[in-house]
Amino acid sequence: MRIIPPGSGIVHQVNLEYLARVVFNYEGYFYPDSLVGTDSHTTMIDGLGVLGWGVGGIEAEAVMLGQPISMVLPEVVGYKLSGTPDKFITSTDIVLTVTKHLRQVGVVGKFVEFFGPGVAQLSIADRATIANMCPEYGATAAFFPVDDVSIQYLKQT
Repeated sequence: MRIIPPGSGIVHQVNLEYLARVVFNYEGYFYPDSLVGTDSHTTMIDGLGVLGWGVGGIEAEAVMLGQPISMVLPEVVGYKLSGTPDKFITSTDIVLTVTKHLRQVGVVGKFVEFFGPGVAQLSIADRATIANMCPEYGATAAFFPVDDVSIQYLKQT
């Protein structure tokens, strides 16, 4: 468990690779990482392949004291990305288009999982920005699975 102390800045200012290990080895067993935070934009970690979401203060305090957090598992909605962005399309265009569409579809309180060949066309920064917009479209989490782009990012950092 890692705690980011108050006064360190908002979650947007903390590097993804500092917040999570993605996978860890405990006595020969490999476990996927997860992140529970008190900021509504904790979901940005989902862009790196770590399931994370924001909770209230009481839940966070319980986790810091070693207590499990329980929740009803939300419905998971798949969101397929395909194609390659045109050279004139910016990251902002992609993020705002996905956000607008997810609002129209209605994903409030759900986990959104991105998949398809278009995922590999997005940088970790783009993925984190889309996941960071969860409060804008109402999802609990917006997960991008670990892939070669994620591994490359971790190697660089």
